[in-house]
Amino acid sequence: MEARVLDEVGRQLDHLMSLDTSGKGVVPPLYRAATSGAAEPLSTGAARMLAERVEPGDVVGIITGFPSRSFLLEGVTETDGPVGAALLARVLEEALGVVPVIITERRVAHFCALCATAAGLLVTDAERALRSKRGPHHAACTAVVDVPTEHDAARARAAELFDTLAPAALVAVEQPSVGADGLAHTAAGRAITDHLLAKMDHLFTEAARRGVPRIGIGDNGNEMGMASIRDAVHASGPLGPTICAGSDCDALLVAGNSNWGAYALAAAVEATAAGRCEVLPRVDIEAIHRRCAEAGAIDGISQRPEPKSDGTPIELNRGVLALMAWVVNVAAAKG
Repeated sequence: MEARVLDEVGRQLDHLMSLDTSGKGVVPPLYRAATSGAAEPLSTGAARMLAERVEPGDVVGIITGFPSRSFLLEGVTETDGPVGAALLARVLEEALGVVPVIITERRVAHFCALCATAAGLLVTDAERALRSKRGPHHAACTAVVDVPTEHDAARARAAELFDTLAPAALVAVEQPSVGADGLAHTAAGRAITDHLLAKMDHLFTEAARRGVPRIGIGDNGNEMGMASIRDAVHASGPLGPTICAGSDCDALLVAGNSNWGAYALAAAVEATAAGRCEVLPRVDIEAIHRRCAEAGAIDGISQRPEPKSDGTPIELNRGVLALMAWVVNVAAAKG
């Protein structure tokens, strides 16, 4: 797909992903800040970064797992994050031939594994996942690995993961980032219980040290990567300075909900790599949502175990995913 067409596709994907799905009002100014001065749309810019830096057989780490309702329970996460991470993992595995490795906190790892299975991936350990794309025979595999909740242990784990897996890129989908006060926060300003939060920021720090590209996907300003637009997050409301992420990134996607940002990145990856969307329409986004909610993951708006993404119902998620694939494929048909 030529650059001019890809640019137009990216603008449409950005428009779809950045619809303010829950009416919070914070998404439009954060999206404008992320696009200010950008040479290309957010979705296709991030996809181009992946296409340029990632080779078949490489590992791409996908970070997710918001510890929701941490003041009340352990081991609860939102559907926003694991669902999008699983869909993105499937597309990266098939469209780019990479080994997607989902990185999360151990208490919520089972949600990620269930979502990945529903997305059409075999879930195994990291060693076998690596072999799935590096031998004479290939398999559609992912692995789910964890990062500790203590800073020193997480710092050491980040270095270990880079030494053993050598990820060529990292993508964070709806992952809280530790802020200026040493804690991560919900959008409502509540501090996330610290001993339940995997300290994933150390992965982005290690990636920056090793020159590995980092993509952040978020919808509020408290997610990894959002420090790239710190001033806009601070200005987004009275809670902005409290919730603002501490980690920046190399490419930031601001979406109405983070799953939709992952959808847009997946569509942009296919547009960039193959010129059309062939994988995306085959992924059963309803099955991923239902599997996640049935395991006890909650919707971020209703706070109930329902198959939604930040309040958006199944049919709306199916529709926006179909629209994203349609945008790419119509552009491809026109040449």
